[in-house]
This record gives sequence, C-alpha cells and structure tokens, in this order.
Amino acid sequence: MKVKAVIFDLDGTLIDTRERFFRVFNEILEHFSLPRIAKGKFEELYSRASLDEAIPESVRENFWKNFLVRYGQVSSHGDRPILGAKEILKELKDRGILVCVVTGRACSTHSIWDELEKHGLAEYVDIVSAKNTNVKDYYLKEEEVLRALEEAGVKPNDCIIVGDFLADIETGKRIGAFTAAVLSGGVKREVLESAEPDIILESVQEIPKIIGLHK
Repeated sequence: MKVKAVIFDLDGTLIDTRERFFRVFNEILEHFSLPRIAKGKFEELYSRASLDEAIPESVRENFWKNFLVRYGQVSSHGDRPILGAKEILKELKDRGILVCVVTGRACSTHSIWDELEKHGLAEYVDIVSAKNTNVKDYYLKEEEVLRALEEAGVKPNDCIIVGDFLADIETGKRIGAFTAAVLSGGVKREVLESAEPDIILESVQEIPKIIGLHK
C-alpha cells in the first residue's frame, strides 16, 4: 500500500487543547443547569472516554452539539502544538504525502486555518475539514473525513487516519482506512485498544514508522 494522505485529528493529536476542553465542558454543564466537575474528576473521566457519565442521557446529544460549537469559538492560553507535530507535518509534506486535518469542532474551516497558522502548522497542511455548526452526528467524523478525501482525490484505503479518541478510530474503520491511535490526548491505552486500531503510537512523532510499515 502506498500512503497518499494522512488525515490528522486536531485536538489532542496535533494541538494540546485539554485545558480548553475542561473549561468549555464545565461551561456547557452550567448551560444545561448541571453541576460543574473538578479538574481531577474531569481527567479521570476523560482518560476513560467516559465524560458521558456527567451528562444525563436526556440532554446528551444537545449537550455535545452545543459543546462542539463553543469549543470552536474559544481558545486557551494553554493551547500548544503537540511535541514534534510541526516536524512530522513538514516531513510528510516533503515526501509528497497530502496532509489533511479533520476536526470534530463545529466551526468554519477559516478558524481552523487561523489556529494552525498561529501554531506554525498551516504551511504544512493541504486540506482542512470541520463539522458544520448545525451538527448532525456529534460523535463520528465520517462525513468530514470523506469530504477531505474527496477534495484530495484519495481513496480511504490509500490513507492513514490518526487520532487520540475512539471516534477517530471508529470513523477510520467504518470507511476502510488504516487507523493509528495516539496516546498524546490523554485517553488510556486500554481504552483505545477497545476500538481496535491498526496500531497505537505514543504520539504523531512515530508516524514515519507507519509510512515505512506500508512501503
């Protein structure tokens, strides 16, 4: 298999935005008149991909739709590129491999480009795809990934999908792409293993060995 494109999730994969996530999560809890959670509890739930435990099922879908919109509107002083992200994107670009960023945030692609520019990553990215503000599927990113692949002119089996959360892996498996889970987002290895990715990496810094794996 020749890899023609690598599709990266944004938050927790290329940029560390956990502090923003925590802040917005509590903001939306308050919006739905739900109790805020402490940082320690948040980290524990996040690491198990179990934040739904803090959200009643009756409002869960609307909660996450509101969250994804708000998450795309704010920033945090703690936002910073994942270690090695810039170097890896540059290496892929130099090899002639298309770099796509697909995010679950419900926002304009312009705002994502602006954020990539702010962190020095934009020049190494070819395509950006994000959810529309009228969110349909708040969990999977199948529509957004397929949109990026169509723009790239690449078939799913010619790409690698890299992400730090279960939804990234499940999306990749649904469309028939090779999936690489990364631990940089803070989700535990055993939790990511439950989604059965093709490989689990410490971070995007290990992406070159995936490319080698497919040569």
